[in-house]
Amino acid sequence: MSTRKFSRVNFSVTATIKKGDRQFQGAVENLSMTGMFLVTNESLVVGDAVDITVVLTGTFPEIAVSFSGIVTRIAENGVGFTFEKIDLDSYMHLKNIIAYNIDDAEKVMEEIGQSIDEKFAAKK
Repeated sequence: MSTRKFSRVNFSVTATIKKGDRQFQGAVENLSMTGMFLVTNESLVVGDAVDITVVLTGTFPEIAVSFSGIVTRIAENGVGFTFEKIDLDSYMHLKNIIAYNIDDAEKVMEEIGQSIDEKFAAKK
């Protein structure tokens, strides 16, 4: 049984990863409201903190979606990240990307609502 709380969608775009002074790009394979998988030959270590920027081309002006993340998985063909921090504008763009690329956009809203409810319940 999967422990994922958010649906993943295939989404093909380039992402830029920054770790300290080091910067590289890779191809986003899929993403969710809480993370993404990046196809890359670059090596990172589980637990590495990174800054992630995805530029959505085809819009004017181009839209940059930015996250602070952490490496949570290393695979032969890439790296999995969990998003740790995201500003409100980037969050809204991410929500729209997921909603437009999933078969059931209503499911995305239910997942977000459930996650918010769980966070509020945990603070009580």
